Parts: sequence; structure tokens; C-alpha cells
Amino acid sequence: MKSAIVTGASGFVGRHLGAYLQKYNVVVTPYDNRTTSSNKLPKADVFYHLAWEGASGELRPDPFVQTKNVNMTLEALKTAHELGCNKFVALGTVYEKLAPQIRASDRFRSADFYILAKEYAHTVTSKLANKLDIEFSWCTVCHPIGKGIKPEQMMAYTVSSLKSGVSPDFGPADSYFDIIAVEDLVSGLYLVGEKGRRSEYFIGSGEAKFLKEYLLQVPKILGVDATIKIGAREDDGLRFEKDWFDISPLIMDTGYFPKIGFDEAVKLCESQFS
Repeated sequence: MKSAIVTGASGFVGRHLGAYLQKYNVVVTPYDNRTTSSNKLPKADVFYHLAWEGASGELRPDPFVQTKNVNMTLEALKTAHELGCNKFVALGTVYEKLAPQIRASDRFRSADFYILAKEYAHTVTSKLANKLDIEFSWCTVCHPIGKGIKPEQMMAYTVSSLKSGVSPDFGPADSYFDIIAVEDLVSGLYLVGEKGRRSEYFIGSGEAKFLKEYLLQVPKILGVDATIKIGAREDDGLRFEKDWFDISPLIMDTGYFPKIGFDEAVKLCESQFS
């Protein structure tokens, strides 16, 4: 890979990906379809689509914003095809696999529209990629953390609360989960762009375990006395399955290997709250 176009280049993952690609002498062109005309884009080897408005924060439960994201993903793929890019790599979320549980439930959760839109974007973009005959990989992730993480993200909330002497509260946290250093995530994205040949990969730490097992380690890592309140919030009723976090296809195809452990990743998060 000598060149790449990246949407969402100013976001948490996008900034890390851009820096990682440049380290390997890849020429990176950021693309924001709201401010930049696709006519001004150069041809690139790989088109990375990371942009997604309302992935977290106040816009997450807005169905109109989430629907626009689906259209933006399709437009990004169309642009990649028109530019003659060799491969389209999009960033999804393992939360998409919760969509059947959401559709079967009468409850409303703030992440519901985000999850359903991500699942639909994955489905229709995959179909369009087949129609356009462009190489396509949809990469899912669970919870990337590190320096620059958005303050509304779970681990940012956990670390900032503990650093302030406040005990963060959670539901039962008894579902499988995977937390990955953002540096490992972008190395996986790079390798998919270079060597990936499947239409879908999960990029993770390789250490999926119950969420509460991750959370209960954080006070010790930070060296604080505050506790984590497990079970203090209502159970959202959603459960991940352990096999959703399988990184063996990624390892097999690309040689991917996560290098940053959970302790180090948490300390990188802590650095922005010091």
C-alpha cells in the first residue's frame, strides 16, 4: 500500500490510523464529504471509511442521524469505486451482532438506532461492493481505548471517575467483552488494507472476557482506592457471545498480533485525565 484515503481522519481512530499509515510511508488523504469534493481526491490503493456521526454521545439515539450514516457509507464506497481504489475497508462494530436481540425486544436503549444502522450499513455496503466488483472488508471492533478517547466512552468515564475519587457505576457487566488498545486496532486496519482477503474481520485483543473482569482491574492499574459499582445500573438485557471476538481469521490472513496489554492501554487513557 502506497496511498490511502481516510474518512473520519480527525476522529479518535482516524488520527491514530493516519499516524500509523504515515509511519509506513503511506500517503494519506483525509476526506470529509461535507467539505471536500470527491473530484479533488487522488486515486489511492485503499479507501478507509471510518466516519460515523453519533457513534457516541448525544446524537447516538437519533434515528435520522444514524440513517444519514448509512447513506454516507454507501457514498464512500461509490466514491472509492469511481476513483479506482483497489480496496474499500470500513470500520464497523461487533455491536451489530446484537441487532436480532434488539429487534426481539420491546425496550428502547440509547444505542439501538446506532446498532441497527451499523448492521444495515454493513449489509447494503457489502451487496453494493459485490455489484461494483470492488474488494471489500468490513472490520468490526468492540471497545478501542487509548490516548484521545472520547470522554463519553465507557473506559474514559471509568478512568476519569476513578481519578476524581468517584465510583463509576455499571449494570451486571456479565456479558463477554473485548477491550483493545487503539494502536493495535489501527495496526489491524493497516494489515487488512495490505493483506486482507475476507469480507469481514473482527479486530480485537484476543482476550475476550466478562466485562466486569476488565472493569475490576482498573482501580488497581490506576493505583486508586475508589471502587467499581457492578450491578448499580439496570441490566440492558443484551449479551455478547464469546465467539464473536475471534481474531484467528485475521491472524491467519495477515499475521496480526496485538502488542499492547490492557494495563498499558488504560494508562494511555489516564494520560489525558492527568
